[in-house]
Amino acid sequence: MKFGSIITSLLVVSAGAFVPLPPHSTPTTTSPSSLHAALSEGDMVYLIGPGFLQLVVAKTCKAAGLKPVVVAPQSKLDNFGQLLEDEEILSESTIGMPEVGEPHFGKLAAVVFCAEDAVLPSTYIQRVLDYSDKGESAFVDGSLKKVVMCAPVAGKTTEQKSMGWIPIFNNDKKKDQMWDDLVEAFQKHPTYKGDVGSLVRFGSLLGGSVDGPDCIKELGISEKMYKMSLEQYRDLKERGFDRYKLGAQILEGNAVNTIPPNQEKMEKEALENEDKDVFKVVSGYPEVDRANRHTVAQAIVQSLLREDGSYPKEMTVLSKAVSQFPSDSEWDELFSNPGPANWPDPYSFDIEDYKNIVLE
Repeated sequence: MKFGSIITSLLVVSAGAFVPLPPHSTPTTTSPSSLHAALSEGDMVYLIGPGFLQLVVAKTCKAAGLKPVVVAPQSKLDNFGQLLEDEEILSESTIGMPEVGEPHFGKLAAVVFCAEDAVLPSTYIQRVLDYSDKGESAFVDGSLKKVVMCAPVAGKTTEQKSMGWIPIFNNDKKKDQMWDDLVEAFQKHPTYKGDVGSLVRFGSLLGGSVDGPDCIKELGISEKMYKMSLEQYRDLKERGFDRYKLGAQILEGNAVNTIPPNQEKMEKEALENEDKDVFKVVSGYPEVDRANRHTVAQAIVQSLLREDGSYPKEMTVLSKAVSQFPSDSEWDELFSNPGPANWPDPYSFDIEDYKNIVLE
């Protein structure tokens, strides 16, 4: 098992989750509408983390008929069982790249770098994407079909603390530099310069468990994740995202959905306080710079199942207030015409239409 010792040596505290297929979309293994899937049923996907997002992507891959392999330090794998609650995925997990003679060798079809925190050194790009053992490639037919790099969006208006946040003075600048170095190394690699590589940026991550609509019940990780933060009221934010923020915004490149200058003023004038709370969890109300882990994982898996060039080379995934996932045809539109979601008009909002909404 190569470079396992390097992964194991990292001190990682991170988060992540899973995005299920929408209830009204074509289930599991069928490729998105009229597009030939780049990956096919049974293809092996190496998910390099660790973190909650990694676990969510693993469950989403499995639901789509792919074979996810969670790659993380052994100490993290030992703790993932209580969160994943999936023995099949756990049994395939590993601490590093496979060697000749091991079951995964020669079967790797795709790699997704999906750590939530700045823990992966830039040297991992070459170590993974150019990997071989004894002169033989670990990849299917000698090359990868897909490579996805996940990284946080820059320019966030509000900095949401990561799930593993602890108060360390002047640590943010170091994390930003690590992310910059990792992304730069990926973008310089031939894999990204060619057709198979893509960059998925995510907003501040929330949600990823099962306290929400039926579409996340089988794909979320344990509700224990809601409590794994030192931040006050964090569990309520996480649950709120799983209940109300499953819709997707796809923005091309590295971007956020900046709130219009008069939006807050209009909401203050048009809505009472309680009405304003409901307004923000219905009608597709967009997030400026935050994303549900389920939504990000859904976007990642959708891109794995699509032909190169049918989605943005670099895109940012943000959430909006819809309590279900996009259908395949809606993903077609999101990828074909990326852009920020429109901000709803508070003057046209009628609270009577949402009497059944219960906010906790």
